[in-house]
Amino acid sequence: MSDTITLSGATLPDGRTRDVVLRNGRISVLRGPDHPYQRAFAGLDLAGYLLLPAPAEPHVHLDRALTWQPVGSDPDGRDGAIRSWRVRPARYGLGDLRRRSREALRTLTARGVTAVRTHLDIGDGRVPLRAVEVMAELRAEFHRVLDLQIVAMPAPGTTDRTIVDAVSAGARVIGGRPRLAPDCRQETRRLLRLADRAEVALDLHLDDGFDPRMLAVGDLARLLRASGFGRPVTASHLANLNRLSPSALGRVTETIAASRMRVVALPSPRGCGLPMRALLAAGVPVAAGGDHLRDTGHPMGRADPLATAAATGLAPDRAWAAVAGHARAVLGLESGGLEPGAPADLLAVRATSLAEALRTLPEDRIVIKSGHVIARTAPTRKVRVAA
Repeated sequence: MSDTITLSGATLPDGRTRDVVLRNGRISVLRGPDHPYQRAFAGLDLAGYLLLPAPAEPHVHLDRALTWQPVGSDPDGRDGAIRSWRVRPARYGLGDLRRRSREALRTLTARGVTAVRTHLDIGDGRVPLRAVEVMAELRAEFHRVLDLQIVAMPAPGTTDRTIVDAVSAGARVIGGRPRLAPDCRQETRRLLRLADRAEVALDLHLDDGFDPRMLAVGDLARLLRASGFGRPVTASHLANLNRLSPSALGRVTETIAASRMRVVALPSPRGCGLPMRALLAAGVPVAAGGDHLRDTGHPMGRADPLATAAATGLAPDRAWAAVAGHARAVLGLESGGLEPGAPADLLAVRATSLAEALRTLPEDRIVIKSGHVIARTAPTRKVRVAA
């Protein structure tokens, strides 16, 4: 397989047309279309395609993916989806979990995603770490096409030992939903302590209920500054920020920015819809994730970064940064870009501009990982006109 490939005639987000030379897994050269080549390389014609830095998925639940049809959802209250899921997992064996997760990863890859962070429930059932163990196997299986990070999400009452064992089984991040514990503050401190002990990052679901009287994200931000915790920390959801007055929101966003934690928004019908503009204005780089893929939380989840970016409501360039550069930063990866030296993780879509791509969500896509084409979708269209 050649280590050098030229992407000819690609449209960049700023409207320029360029030939992009990829060498040894990175962008080597960007040339105007009339530049004379010194030597010929293997090429890919991208005329008519928009070339973008590849997106990442910073927040998805692969253990629940594709379970809507057999599981359904309890519509009663905010936590109906959580209850629906918890009474069903025992019905699924390891083979089913592996099949659904593999299909979800293939869908994400075909849509352009080259890095994924998945949150997996642990502590429930007779095999408390089965999801982590299966996903560790799939991480090895998919390592050539995407980077897969595993977050261990302990159920209420999960012991410290089980959480630490999840790290030994393959998790590289400790997660959690502190609001489901009897004492939210105490649970936040426990998970931070365990992440420090296991020497891994922390990624928590916070403030996704309906009670804005205590903002766990503010408590976490202050705790981080006081503790000197040195590993990456991410806060996801944060729906309660929407209930704050402008002055209170300003104070909280400043506290979050000072703590240097990372934030993931989930701008889907069942996501948090947090005030991304306020956080961005405070200097907090906000990523955006899909959260659910046709499961109890959202039966229409698409696993499509274009749809996630469009749902942010931001200007096209900022929307794409949320699912690309900022999302990769949450995963601790190089931010990527379209300049010499950047990783050659790229997505080409059939569109003339980023605004058009976010509006039309074209299925015609070419996915490039480390300088090699790993997926190509070319939809077939047939239209019959009545005589």
